[in-house]
Amino acid sequence: MTAAPGWYEAGTPGKLRWWDGTQWTAQEADAARPVQQQQVSVAPQAPTPMVSPSQLPSGPQLGWYPTGPDQLRWWDGSHWTGLRVKNGKPGTDWATTEQPSLAWVFGSVFLVLAIAQFSLGALSTHLSFNGFPMLLLTLLWFGIAAQTTAVRRIPQPVGTPVVTDVVRPLPGEQDGPGAGWYSVSSRATRWWTGSRWAQYVGTQYGIRPTFHGARAFRTYLVMSWVVLGIGVLALAVGVVILVNSSGDGYGFLGGFIGGIVVGGGVLFAVLGGVLLIMSRIQRRLLLLPEQPPGH
Repeated sequence: MTAAPGWYEAGTPGKLRWWDGTQWTAQEADAARPVQQQQVSVAPQAPTPMVSPSQLPSGPQLGWYPTGPDQLRWWDGSHWTGLRVKNGKPGTDWATTEQPSLAWVFGSVFLVLAIAQFSLGALSTHLSFNGFPMLLLTLLWFGIAAQTTAVRRIPQPVGTPVVTDVVRPLPGEQDGPGAGWYSVSSRATRWWTGSRWAQYVGTQYGIRPTFHGARAFRTYLVMSWVVLGIGVLALAVGVVILVNSSGDGYGFLGGFIGGIVVGGGVLFAVLGGVLLIMSRIQRRLLLLPEQPPGH
C-alpha cells in the first residue's frame, strides 16, 4: 500500500512535485496551483509526502461535476478530462489524450508525410493511394487534439462534486481493513476499498476513472493489430514497387518511391509490435485485477 497520487512539497521552495502513488515524477507545479489531495493511510515502507493534504492549496476538489444536461465530467484537481457520465452511464469522449500538444505535433508530422507521399505519387505513372493512410492518421490526431483542447477550456467547476452510485466506490472510500492505493504496474496504482477494487487508478497525470476500461482495452488491441497490418501491407507493396521499378523506365523514381513505402511499412510494423507488447500494461491499467492485493 502506498501514498495516494497527488501534488506534494518535495524540497523545492514554491514548487510542488507529483507523486504517482509509487515514486516521485519529474512533473512540478507552482505551489499556488489549485489542487487537493485525498486523505489516505500510508504504509510505513512508502515514502511519506512532506506536506499534509490539509496544507495543500485550496481549489476545486477532484471529482465528478456537471458540465451539461444529464452529463458529469471528471475533474482531476487541475483540469478536465475526457472521462464522463452521460445519461447515467460512465464512458469517455470519442477521443482524448493526456497531452494535447503532442497530439498536434503527431498530426502535423503525419500531414507532412501525407503531402510527401501524394507528391511522390503525382510523379509516378501509376495511380497511387499511398498518402491516404497518412491523411487519415492526420485527421485522427488533429481530431483528438481539438477535442481534448476544447474539453480543457471548459471553465473550472464550482460547488461540490456530485456523487452517484454508478461512480462508486470513490478513491478514499473504505469498507474493510487494508484500504489504500496498491501498485498495478511500475507507474500506476489502484484504489482498494478493503473488500473490492475501485474503478480509479493513480498515474503520473492524476487519478483517472476506468469505467470505460473493457471497451478501451478492446479498442487498443484492434488498433494495435490494424497498425501492424498497415505496416505489413505497406512493406509488401513497397517490395513489389522496388521489384517492378527496374523494368518500367523509371528505375530511380520507382526505387525512391518503393524505398519510402518500405520505410513507412517497417515503421508501422514496429509500432504495431510495440503496441501489442505493451498490451499487458494496458490490461493492468484498464481492467480490474482478478485478485485482491497481495495475490
